[in-house]
Amino acid sequence: MSQFFLRTNKTEGKAPLYVRTRRKGILFCVTTGIMVDVKEWAKAQKSLPAMQRYERTEEGMRVHDLQLKIMKAIDALYAEDKVNSKEDKAILEHALSSVVNGTVEEIQQTVKVASAKTKAMVIGFYDYFFAGISDGSIRHGNNSDYTPGTIQVWKSFGRHLRDYCKKDIPFEDIDKPFADKFTLYLQKKGFMANTINKNVTCFRKLCNLAAMEGYNKNAVSLRVWKDRTVKETEKRAEIYLTDEEIDAMYAMKLTGMNEIVRDIFLLGYFSCQRYSDYSELREDNFITYDKGLGLIILTQKKTGKTVNVPICDDRVYELCEKYHYDFPEITEQQMNIKIKAVAYELAKIQPSFQEKYVTVLTAVERRSEQTYTKLLKKKEKGTKFTDNERKWFYKLDKIAQTRNGSPLWERNSHGEIVRPKYELVTSHTARRSGATNLYKLGVLSDQEIRSITGHQSQKVFESYIRIGISEQAQRVGDKILAARKAKETQVDK
Repeated sequence: MSQFFLRTNKTEGKAPLYVRTRRKGILFCVTTGIMVDVKEWAKAQKSLPAMQRYERTEEGMRVHDLQLKIMKAIDALYAEDKVNSKEDKAILEHALSSVVNGTVEEIQQTVKVASAKTKAMVIGFYDYFFAGISDGSIRHGNNSDYTPGTIQVWKSFGRHLRDYCKKDIPFEDIDKPFADKFTLYLQKKGFMANTINKNVTCFRKLCNLAAMEGYNKNAVSLRVWKDRTVKETEKRAEIYLTDEEIDAMYAMKLTGMNEIVRDIFLLGYFSCQRYSDYSELREDNFITYDKGLGLIILTQKKTGKTVNVPICDDRVYELCEKYHYDFPEITEQQMNIKIKAVAYELAKIQPSFQEKYVTVLTAVERRSEQTYTKLLKKKEKGTKFTDNERKWFYKLDKIAQTRNGSPLWERNSHGEIVRPKYELVTSHTARRSGATNLYKLGVLSDQEIRSITGHQSQKVFESYIRIGISEQAQRVGDKILAARKAKETQVDK
């Protein structure tokens, strides 16, 4: 009979398991080399149900398996008459060590096989991939790290992936109906079209990455993911500020946080960069070209591309010198809140900021409106609010009053959501405004503007520039008139 026990005074941590066995009147106490969690082992010794619970854990299953193998090894040694006296303890120790160490190798091989099986599963491969991009062990094809923004996109995708799949499935189960239902799931969640496309893209990339590493052998899974065509009516209004509006913003007398936010926003406008880049510009980013032209040089976080931005407005230096080239740190969330407050103040003196644009609501805004509608009905019926409902009603009712909403967000005669321009200004409006106004100048080619903004494709750049249909028509008309005038001049000659 063999008995397993601990020989330690520790109450936590790991300790080696010993085995006590008595055969032919000879008692042996030998270390097995099996390491166990002291606290969990002690709990398991209290009763049979406790031991059964322990043996259902990962450690418990491993230990139980090793115990069985050790007892078989001891039985074999005695059956073969290899242990007959105290002097034979070394034989017993060596045999048990061989069993445990050999089993460790088996376990390692089992873990390797199990890992491969796990990575052949959708969620299993996602967990492996997300852990890799988070700790830097998995990098882009160009050997660059995944940016914090991209990691956040994958993290968000992971939540939707788990919610949609419910349980892990193999890549071989992915087909067109599965992909179509994933898109439908996102639509029912109320996500905007661009958000849906972003998650579909993540799923497509996940399938491709798993195929590249040999874990996804389902060729169909690589072809079933299709981006939705995003209609203009499905997009959130993307406004830009004109040169006149920028001038008015620069001239505003502000103090405190509003002043800081305004100044950082303007730096984004003049540099045409993303918030992650323009919010972190420091003196090292500013140099003087050999002909006296100032440049902002930076490597974009999102793309890893180095861009050179010519400084053609002295107000850039005025902004930087005000803060000694060391702007206060503000999160993008804070910027998006505060820049709307600045735009609201500007709307009082700049009528164009009060113009209303057709837009769409985010999923959060739609849920807020649904909640407000339900609470309004409860109030009309005289039903008493809970404390949480009272809090939400007060908050949403305040929003409705400031926006003259019915029931919460203002709508035009066609039932479309409309919002004033000052509510649509975000941290990214700075970059879009800078690029659009450069485009409107008509003196730079698209390629020259892209060298400043860092847009890698013409298609993305064209969708980025925000000029109205009438403005575009005017630009086309001006070019036609100029061409005709040049032709008439040649004829006259």
